Amino acid sequence: MDSYIYLIENGDLYNIGSTNNLDKVQQSLRPGKLCASLRNKEAVYICKNLHVRYSEVRLPGTDYFRLNNSQLLECKLMMKSEGASGYFQPIFKGGTIVATFIMAWLGISLFLIKFGVNPILSRFL
Repeated sequence: MDSYIYLIENGDLYNIGSTNNLDKVQQSLRPGKLCASLRNKEAVYICKNLHVRYSEVRLPGTDYFRLNNSQLLECKLMMKSEGASGYFQPIFKGGTIVATFIMAWLGISLFLIKFGVNPILSRFL
């Protein structure tokens, strides 16, 4: 089941967490402002990775982090890249899948003609 990973700004602190109900979290962390969110099946895993990555600026016992501008940008980019590459991506997409399908179809057809149909027809000719 998909859940959310979120980054909420509250003053100079940032809350990084995961939830199934983003609206409820936004209500409970008011007046914080949602900076970034990502819906993903691996949200809990991504959240743990971000917590480890920024453990040196974490406020003890909380999910709040004192991120500087470069860390904030990096965190947003990591969330974005995890969303794009958090799943196995298909090898064949778009035109490549069509071309591969046609080539496979032709290859199998030629194989069947050469080794299946030709021997049968050669008996009658």
